[in-house]
This record gives sequence, structure tokens and C-alpha cells, in this order.
Amino acid sequence: MQLDKKQLTQLLQFKDENIISRFSDMYQMEEEEINDILQETLKFLYISQIPGVFIPDELLVLDEMWHNLILFTPLYHQLSEQYLNADYFHHIPASKKEKEVRTLKMQNDPKTAKEEYAKKLEFLLTVIYEHLGEETVIKWFRDYPKKYSKERLKLIRK
Repeated sequence: MQLDKKQLTQLLQFKDENIISRFSDMYQMEEEEINDILQETLKFLYISQIPGVFIPDELLVLDEMWHNLILFTPLYHQLSEQYLNADYFHHIPASKKEKEVRTLKMQNDPKTAKEEYAKKLEFLLTVIYEHLGEETVIKWFRDYPKKYSKERLKLIRK
């Protein structure tokens, strides 16, 4: 799927003090850092229009910000329409069945399960690199796993 760079430019203009304020209420972070996370989440939403894009554990902080955005439902609905050409840009987590299948695969054939995940991750990295650039790949997969690990997010959660 081909994405329109103008769409990304417009999407990155999105700002809302309530989104920032609520995230600040949840996490011990400076406003500048929260703004950066919002920008990266908007970039993720942009590439999420491509089927097969998913949020790996390394990007948990983007998932948290996406949840935060969704809670402002009318605003998120407007963002979806205005910037993502969708009535409502859905965030659909893995279903119970999908998790069970993945767990069974890991138990019964871990090598194949790991290979399948590696292919999904390779696809994701390729999409990020092609549409957002090397800097984003580095930020999301080198910097964010250190700065926003699950453990770290638990420590800074208010």
C-alpha cells in the first residue's frame, strides 16, 4: 500500500493539550517528552494504515498513548476522519483465540513460531524504514526499549 506523505505532514500538525495533560497525569514525564511520544504515536498511526503493521512490546509507550488518544473519543473520531481517511481508525488488540494459537505454536513448534514472528517484525521494520526513515527505526527499536520498557513504565506510572 502506498501512503501519501502529505497525510503524514498534516497528521503531525495534530496537537491537543488535553491529550498531553492526561498522559502527564498518568506518567511522571516532562511535557516535551510527552509531546514527542504523541508525535511518534501519530507516525505509528500513519503506517498502521498498512495491513500487517502491529505494535511489538518495544513500542508499549506508543500503545499507551494510542489508548490515551482513544479515550478522547470525539477528538479521536475527528482525527480519524480528518487525517486517516476513516470514520474511526480502529485499534484492535490480539483476540483471545489469536493469543491461544500463538501460545500453542510456541509450545509445539517454537522454531517455526519464532521464524513467523521474525518475518512479521522484518515487515514492520521495512515499513517503518521506507515510510518514516532510519531515525525512527533507531528511536523505536534502540532507544525506546531502554527508555520505555514495561518495567520503566511501571516505575514512572503515577
